[in-house]
Amino acid sequence: MCDSDNAQYLKRRIKFDSIDVHPIEKALVVFYRIEAMLLSSDGEPVTGEKRVSSFIEEAQKMIKVQSLNSSTDINGLAKEVIHQCKLIPSSRLNEVQQLLSYLQARPDSKPANMNDKFRPMTSSQMMRNDEMADIINQQMDEQASMGKLEAYIELLYEELEGKIRGTSLILQLAKRNENLQDLSRNEALIGALYRVLREDGRKHYALAVNIAFTFFYFTSYSSFHPILTRFKVGSLLMEIVRGEFVRFEQWESELNLGHFEQDGLHRKFQTALLQQTFLIRTCFYVLLHLSEDPGVEDKMRKKGIVSLLIRTLQRKHIHSSVNELNYLVLTFLQKLSIFGENKDEMAQLGVIEKAAILVDSPHRLVQDSAARVLYNLSFDPVLRLRIGRLGLLPSLIRMMLTDSQGGNIAWALVYQISLDDRGRILISRSECFSFVLEYLLRCKEIPLPSIPLALAVNLAHVPKLATELSQSKYFALFLDLAIANQDAVLIKLLRNAAGHAMSSQSSNPVVMDKLVDAILKSSGAYFNSEALGLLANLGEFSLSTGWETIFNNKSFLRWIDQHLQPGTSPFDVQLSAVLVLRSIAAAPEASLQLIESGLVSTLLNLLRMQQEDDEFVLQILHVFYRLLRHGEICFIIVNKFEDIPASFLDLMTDQNLEVRKVCERGLMLIAEADAKWEERIKNERFCWHNAQWLEAIAKTNLLSSPGTEDEQSIAGSVLDLCVRHADLLDRASNSASSFGSPESRIGSPVDSIDALDTQI
Repeated sequence: MCDSDNAQYLKRRIKFDSIDVHPIEKALVVFYRIEAMLLSSDGEPVTGEKRVSSFIEEAQKMIKVQSLNSSTDINGLAKEVIHQCKLIPSSRLNEVQQLLSYLQARPDSKPANMNDKFRPMTSSQMMRNDEMADIINQQMDEQASMGKLEAYIELLYEELEGKIRGTSLILQLAKRNENLQDLSRNEALIGALYRVLREDGRKHYALAVNIAFTFFYFTSYSSFHPILTRFKVGSLLMEIVRGEFVRFEQWESELNLGHFEQDGLHRKFQTALLQQTFLIRTCFYVLLHLSEDPGVEDKMRKKGIVSLLIRTLQRKHIHSSVNELNYLVLTFLQKLSIFGENKDEMAQLGVIEKAAILVDSPHRLVQDSAARVLYNLSFDPVLRLRIGRLGLLPSLIRMMLTDSQGGNIAWALVYQISLDDRGRILISRSECFSFVLEYLLRCKEIPLPSIPLALAVNLAHVPKLATELSQSKYFALFLDLAIANQDAVLIKLLRNAAGHAMSSQSSNPVVMDKLVDAILKSSGAYFNSEALGLLANLGEFSLSTGWETIFNNKSFLRWIDQHLQPGTSPFDVQLSAVLVLRSIAAAPEASLQLIESGLVSTLLNLLRMQQEDDEFVLQILHVFYRLLRHGEICFIIVNKFEDIPASFLDLMTDQNLEVRKVCERGLMLIAEADAKWEERIKNERFCWHNAQWLEAIAKTNLLSSPGTEDEQSIAGSVLDLCVRHADLLDRASNSASSFGSPESRIGSPVDSIDALDTQI
């Protein structure tokens, strides 16, 4: 019995389906579904005969963008569209931008005979009806009717002229989306179209285009894909394309031999070339739609879809239809390039060089698509270097100039190239860095666009560019902007520049004082970490002059002492604070104040707590070593802080090679300053370097001469000492071969930003 009498209300849910451009109007069309469910008073679905009382309705909404013109900011308009239309998820921003870019480039003229109800056709708007009529070369005066479908199917069994007429009428029916459901259920129709295309498709372009275009309308809806897949339409279309490539090669050879030199023959060749381009483009549209199913896409890959697409990019004959074909092929390659097998095959077939040529295409959509293919391939380090060597930077900078918000794919591609040292060197030979700095300075967005800023951070690793930034007007301007907006990434840019510059004019007391004030006022760990790192790098150039005003600010020293206490601050903040102390320790006057501040005891305590962290150990030892380099300070440390020489002595045999090097240099200074420590260091070094020999001697003496109890006790102690040093020697020698020379994570000022690694 049905419970619908107890129903209280209807629950409705709207789900986004897809978005496309309108084929005629300057508008976007959003497709969505309305799911409704009948609920009872207790909130449960009302059921009847074991079925939930619900229904689904498909709907669409048109968003007109009449104000769109050649100067419109596409990125801003896309954001506004998503903000105004709640049906579109924010994750579809890139898709909306691409569709608006197409609308911006599309001519405004409306075909006279396109008054049919709108249907979703992914990129079908690029196939203009007037061009299609010229290609098919026949009048479309006869109006098709669903009631005569059987008669149209009968025409497919007649001679070539009848088949062309029949397929043309069937195509008219397929254009109206209300007919597609009934047409798809007619397997006799699909089978006949497949047979005619396979047997007679090469005899006349009008016939092949009619059938391929009919399949195209079916594939515009994913619900019709299974019927086409069952008839293996995709495999047939790939064979059609292969056959056209063979025909094209024959035409090229005849053209090279001069067979088309007569004016009439040359015009016929151009017409045939246009017809062939249109057919290939239609076939690839169908294949692109069918590849929405991953299983079907994998079958296409095995049958060589990648090589077919790349061969298409080799067509050298110039015509407007070739631009549209290239755009489609690049879009398909972009989709395929996210898989490793396809990426390797593309690289082997030379898609990088072919796409690089198309980055200079006069067609904006082709430029953009070519850059997107290269961007996806650039996640492979080897291919990334290949892309960087192609000399694309002038073209990419021209593309970047047209982007007001830093979201252009050209920015992302140049950023990818900048991830490697060799790529950064290539970029440094152009005007790219100056352009990026000027762009960031003029940008009004807060925060600054992430990709241009990340690109600048990476390029600041190049010493020449870092010096250029450090000595320019941009340094002070960016510092003020970063402090005002608490922009940690902009501070990171300046930190990189100060750390890699060969000289700096920015390390003056005023700049350093600004940084100290910003650190004391900020509560952001990331900002403080980068600001401390920048302060440390600037301090390397300023020596004592820049630290005088800072030491007058007792609150800053207290701040450092507080944040160096175990567990009070994140790792990066503490490590950057240690770097500041390392920079202070290099200045004689400032180092004395550092000793008096009590921070040495804090560092010793931190060293004990962080024994297992090589980075902390190394940087703290650097602080102590720099203090020891000042003669007066060295005597104070040896006499007042005996734990410091003891730490150097204890870590002399550490597994980390860099730690051992610092300890070796520090122990030399300690030995010069104090005779007692000199003797102890000599003994420890002797025992460590000769541990195995001493162990053997001790064992021999112990076994051959029993001696008195006191002598045996002394010999046993010597043996224990030698065994201990033998173990240390073995451990050190093993680690020296296995650890090599590890690079300090913050010893070199900063790493590259490697955050934007998502393929399109």
